[in-house]
Amino acid sequence: MRAAQQSPLGIYLHVPFCAAKCRYCDFLSFAGSDAGLRARYVEALRAEIRARGEGQAADSVFFGGGTPSLLEPEEIASLLAALREAYQILPDAEISMEANPGTVDAWKLSAYRSAGITRLSLGVQSFDDALLARIGRIHSARQAEEAAEAARAAGFENLNLDLIFALPGQSLADWERTLRRAIALAPEHVSFYALQIEEGTPLCEAVRRGEERPVPEETDRAMYHLALRLLAEAGYEPYEISNAAKPGFACRHNLKYWSFQDYMGLGLGAASFLNGVRLKNTEELSEYLAGRFEAERHENSLSDSMAEYLFTGLRKREGISLAAFEERFGRSVEEIHPGVLEKHLRSGLLERNGARVFLTERGLDLANTVLCDLI
Repeated sequence: MRAAQQSPLGIYLHVPFCAAKCRYCDFLSFAGSDAGLRARYVEALRAEIRARGEGQAADSVFFGGGTPSLLEPEEIASLLAALREAYQILPDAEISMEANPGTVDAWKLSAYRSAGITRLSLGVQSFDDALLARIGRIHSARQAEEAAEAARAAGFENLNLDLIFALPGQSLADWERTLRRAIALAPEHVSFYALQIEEGTPLCEAVRRGEERPVPEETDRAMYHLALRLLAEAGYEPYEISNAAKPGFACRHNLKYWSFQDYMGLGLGAASFLNGVRLKNTEELSEYLAGRFEAERHENSLSDSMAEYLFTGLRKREGISLAAFEERFGRSVEEIHPGVLEKHLRSGLLERNGARVFLTERGLDLANTVLCDLI
C-alpha cells in the first residue's frame, strides 16, 4: 500500500458533559456535572494535548460532545491556547464547536467567538416543542431560533443546524415545518440524521414496552428525500449522505473522516486514526483525570484500510475515485470485489462518471446493501 500524501490533521476534542441526557443518546456523556469536575477535566485534556502534540500541522479543530457549550469561554480559550502550543494550527483552520441552544446566550456566544471558535454547530434537532420534550431535549424551538440569531450577532459566519428526523410521533408535515424553519434561518450548513434507536437508551426501552413506536420505514425515507429536495431548492449542496452546505461551507473536519485522512482524537473515549493506526482513549473518567489516556491500539491491515476507504468514501455524494483507490492500495476495486461494481451499476444503486463511482439517489436509500458487498 502506498502511503497517502500527508495532509494537515483534524483534531477532535471530546467534552463528555451534558445538562441532561436525551432519551435517544448512547454517546459517551454524563449528566449533572459541576463546574469543579469540568475544570479538572479541562486540565486533564490540556495535559493530553501537551503529551500528544508534536508540532503537527492541523487545519481543523472540532469540540464535540456531550455539550461543549457547558464549558466556560475561558476554558475553551485555554484549550485552544494549549493546542496552538502543541500543534501547528494553520491560520485559516476551521474551528468548530457544538452547542445546545439551551446552554448559550448572546454574551456566551460572543465570548466563544472571541476565544477563536469560527464555526458553530447548534443541536436544534426539531422546531416542534412537543417533539423536543418527547426526546428529552432541554431547549425550545424559540430558544433555538434565538441562539441562531445571537450567533449571527456574535459574528459567526459559518453556522450549522443539526436536525433529526423519524422521531417517534413525527409526521412528514412536522418534519417539513422543521426544515422550513431551519432554512429560514439561512445557516451555511445543515445536518439531517435519521433517528437511530440504540440499545440501552431510555427511548429503546420505551419502544420495547410499547410506549413509543418507530416511524415506518417508508415515512423515514419520504422524510429523507423531502430534506434533499427542500435543501437543494434553497441552494444547499448535499455533499454527504446526511449533510448539505452552501457552496464552500462543507465541514472540513468531518470530510477528513469520510476521506480516510488522519485525525487526532483528544479527550475521554476519543478515537484517532494516524498513519494507518487506530487509537482509542479510555472511557473511564477516573482514569482519564489521572492522566491515563490511551486504552486501545489497532494497526490496520491492508484489507481493513481498503474496506474503510470504500465504506467512508461512498458516504460522500461525489463517491470515490477508482484510480485513486488503485494508486493507494496497488489493487483495483474490481480485483478485490469481482463483479460487485457492475452489479450495482446495473441495479441503479451506483453511477459512474469517468473514474468516479457514487451512490445514486435510489442508492442512498439502500446504501447498506452496496456497502456490505464492498466490505
